[in-house]
Amino acid sequence: MDVHFGAPGGGESPYSFIVVGGRVAISTHESPEATINEYLTQPWLQPNITFDRREHLFDEWLRGLDPAPDLRPKAPTDLIQPILLQRQDHQQEAPMLAFIVGPLLPLLPPPPRPASIYGHLPFGTKTAGDTVIYRWEAFPTSRRIRRTPTGGTINRDTYGAPASEIPFAPTGFSAVARFALPNLLPACFRWELQPQANEFIECGASVPLYGQSGGGVEVRFPRSTTNRCPIADPVLLPVM
Repeated sequence: MDVHFGAPGGGESPYSFIVVGGRVAISTHESPEATINEYLTQPWLQPNITFDRREHLFDEWLRGLDPAPDLRPKAPTDLIQPILLQRQDHQQEAPMLAFIVGPLLPLLPPPPRPASIYGHLPFGTKTAGDTVIYRWEAFPTSRRIRRTPTGGTINRDTYGAPASEIPFAPTGFSAVARFALPNLLPACFRWELQPQANEFIECGASVPLYGQSGGGVEVRFPRSTTNRCPIADPVLLPVM
């Protein structure tokens, strides 16, 4: 579901970052200066506003984050610690507000991700003409999905889930648990994707990872895929 783990430089640094949605780097080695309550009250996470307004408020919040260092991939070891949100974007844009989030109580680190995962997406199939795939993300705009007036593109290596998973992930936090996402941020934005027919996808069960239960049905697009119609605005889910 588009969450990565990295460190500055060549990966030898003791400082680690979770990268969410390809744009926000979360430091796991900073002392918290605010509770997670302040994140949950951000106006772009609130209901009853238009998508254009939500996107504007999110962009304002994003532009306030401090720029993150250049990061390299790192093996995940201790993902749940006090975290500092920073912007992960190497385009020449204005620096963005440091916003610190931390759990209300100390948490034990989850076990590391194993080198190989038994049974994870071991099957392959092809989409039908009426296939619908859903994707849960932490932010109202996506870097995995490109929208156009006539359709759109789903990037390669994008994860999602079939419609049968919607009742089991009705909130942002339930999606994090259901799909074993390695981050604390609730995945409150649900996209509906309608890929072209006869596209190859991988599928299987979401196994327990990163201290989360898993158990959901997941799919992955191993190749870039065209959407057969315009992609609608994401649905805002409650946090919990």
